[in-house]
Amino acid sequence: MKIPKFSLRKKLIWSALICFLLPLVVIYMVTNYLTKDLLLDRAVVSSEDALKAVQSDVNGVLDQTLELSNMILTNTEIRQQIISGKKQQGTQEQKDEYLLGYSRLIRLLDELFGQHDDFYVTILGNNDFTYTNYSYSDFNPKRLYEQPWLAKLNQTPSFQTYWVGLEKDYFSGSGQNSYLVTIGRPIRSPSGSIIGYVIISVNEKKIRNNLVKGANSNQQMMLLGETGQVISHTDPSFLGSKMSWWNPKEHKRTIEMDGKPYVYTEQTVHSNPWHLVSLVPLSSAVSKNKQILLISFGLQVLFFTLFCILLMVLIAAFTRPIRDLSRFITHIGRGRLDIRSGIRGDNEVSQLARTIDHMLDRIESMIEQITLEQSKQRKAELEMLQAQINPHFMFNLLNSIRLNILIKGDEENAELISSLSSLLRMTINRHNEFIPLSEEVETVQHYIRLMNFRHANQVRFEVTIEDECGQALVPRFMLQPLIENAIIHGFEQFDGDIFIEAKRICGIDVDDLGISVRDNGIGMSEQQLQELRTRMDHIQVHSEPTKKGFSGIGIQNVSQRLRLIYGSSVHLEIHSERDVGTNITLTFPFENERGEHGVDSDSGG
Repeated sequence: MKIPKFSLRKKLIWSALICFLLPLVVIYMVTNYLTKDLLLDRAVVSSEDALKAVQSDVNGVLDQTLELSNMILTNTEIRQQIISGKKQQGTQEQKDEYLLGYSRLIRLLDELFGQHDDFYVTILGNNDFTYTNYSYSDFNPKRLYEQPWLAKLNQTPSFQTYWVGLEKDYFSGSGQNSYLVTIGRPIRSPSGSIIGYVIISVNEKKIRNNLVKGANSNQQMMLLGETGQVISHTDPSFLGSKMSWWNPKEHKRTIEMDGKPYVYTEQTVHSNPWHLVSLVPLSSAVSKNKQILLISFGLQVLFFTLFCILLMVLIAAFTRPIRDLSRFITHIGRGRLDIRSGIRGDNEVSQLARTIDHMLDRIESMIEQITLEQSKQRKAELEMLQAQINPHFMFNLLNSIRLNILIKGDEENAELISSLSSLLRMTINRHNEFIPLSEEVETVQHYIRLMNFRHANQVRFEVTIEDECGQALVPRFMLQPLIENAIIHGFEQFDGDIFIEAKRICGIDVDDLGISVRDNGIGMSEQQLQELRTRMDHIQVHSEPTKKGFSGIGIQNVSQRLRLIYGSSVHLEIHSERDVGTNITLTFPFENERGEHGVDSDSGG
């Protein structure tokens, strides 16, 4: 039976899947086994610890209400004042004595409750004795007789407390969202009959603040009454509602509320039958367990390390041909077209390497043929560029000189004819593709003299050439298009100055000729300069010139000629500024005779 061959890609994919999925499955099974009950146990313990801290604060608030009521119940002066009632009859001395005792008692109570502004204390006596630590304008204490729970207060034994629970705030009148937590205690005579009541209320916010302070961001804490009514809650929207899941007889570790599981813990309030309850989302409680996460993380690191080692070994074995092919292609990128890969085998990489070897053989053959063809094509293109002479310019110029001779007949026109003759001779001559720089400058001088005559303006010309640069060979008509652009576009056919400078640039492995053509014309804006540079970077060999003049060759074609001749050794820079002028700098190899950089040379091609 023939075993099917797997491609390199399939081997890598299956190896990665096996090495990645196997550790994940093991980690999942181990973590599931270790954390099944441990996470829940630690979440319950953590929730109970937080609840115990809150229990102490809540008990402190409730105990404070009991302490205040105990101070009243154990005060004999209060009991005596309630029993005696207001003195409507008797001698004036008895009335004065009663008022003096009443005033002393009120001062005592004010001092006693003055430091408890957040508690509302009410004492009601059967003989119209009334005391409050709040203003009657806020609430009339006699309205407490209308409360339905007062009947249950009558059935409460001596020194026992009736926990009224949550009530609307009838003191501050702050609205629907303000609540009070109230307790009531009867004041009984030695015979057991009720002679008055002590009613103490505290704002629910005082208890809620303790719940909020002890709860985490995703934890709900609440104070529940005997029937499951919410007395205080971290979320005030639950106040007064009844929790349907509340069952004081069952002790569960988790409950479900609104379809979500919660970790449930509770603590009793020691002074009454109320309960403190904490609810934490199960998912959140599990995520906080640092110990299990560290165990899981350690296992993941261990198995991932093994996976990486195994994967690197496998990939190193499978991708060795790819590595060799990559090195081979790197050498090709550096120009080593004469080497071959030597990679053999029956996989895809070997097939690719053999294909590249065959391709390199064909490329070498094609390079030889293309080099020959390009050399011929370059000569033809140079001749085509040099032949772009605008005949209309010659005809117009000859007509102007002829008319001037007919009218004046002076020697000036003889010089013009001489300049025209030299210019025509330079144009018609096709045998000398390269001429000394001094002859090229002389041609430019003839051209400027003719342009000054034709346009009746004065373009001044200044030349600065180092001695050894005068005989340097340059392509014919290299400077004339730049001068023509300066006169037509830089001066807009008005007066101006043109400066030509030439110098030899020598250095390590550098021997160049630098030529600068500068004018003081109108210059170019930044946008125009950028557009010209962009066009220079995208010169096409057969593109038509956009600006016509004497030669019909613009600055783009000058750059194109130099690149065809010197290749990457030529550098052209253009700098221009509005109302200052334009400066064009050409740099190319310095030559006294044609050789390495000729048209037929490799560098030119």
